[in-house]
Amino acid sequence: MEERLQKVIARLYGISRRHAEELIAEGNVLVNGIKACLGTKIDCGRDCIIIGNQKISSNALQRNFKQEVWMLFKPQGVVCTHDNPISNNTLEPYVPAPLRRQKWLFVGRLDKDSEGLLLLTNDGDFANRVAHPSANIEKVYRVHLDQPFNLAHANALKQGRSCQGEWLHFHSIRVVNSRKIDVVLHQGKRREIRRLLLSFGYQVLRLKRWKIGSLILDKRLAPGQSRRLTPQELRLIFER
Repeated sequence: MEERLQKVIARLYGISRRHAEELIAEGNVLVNGIKACLGTKIDCGRDCIIIGNQKISSNALQRNFKQEVWMLFKPQGVVCTHDNPISNNTLEPYVPAPLRRQKWLFVGRLDKDSEGLLLLTNDGDFANRVAHPSANIEKVYRVHLDQPFNLAHANALKQGRSCQGEWLHFHSIRVVNSRKIDVVLHQGKRREIRRLLLSFGYQVLRLKRWKIGSLILDKRLAPGQSRRLTPQELRLIFER
């Protein structure tokens, strides 16, 4: 059965019909590779819909599905897992109620000692797209060091080195001050920042991810707090 495109978008993102119409009028929506216009009708089980740079799965388009994507300020000491028989300090208490009632996923693991921007969603297709290496999405981390950063190490950290059989490297580095740097990764490995910096003699005192793509962690959020992303913010994830 065909439905008006703006009605489907409004249902999918939980926004007003007028807001959905604005997304279409701005040229941000493709139906089967063609820019959509107001009044376009679609078959949710057949047509391919792309909003911004995000392909919407047929499952997500079904009438009973509403995509949920939230940003969470993950606190230090919390393990990125649904449940852990060894530790009670998991993400579960920080998952917002609309997600907790259904199957939810986290996107972009942070280790227990790290904090900052973490995405939570009920949309597996979205999670896979963000995490897949082909997306080449930049993640930016603010790193506090135990000693002044030696600028002579910058190029070597970008070139990388082997650590315990894995080749680790940073995509880029920006010096914030003498003991604080921003590190950019595309596809992070387990504790990559900590391990690579340790091989150069640095201890990481604090590590906070504050940016994914062009999406920045909301400064109004305290550790443990979260909020739902808008359609515009979803597009920022895939922008540079």
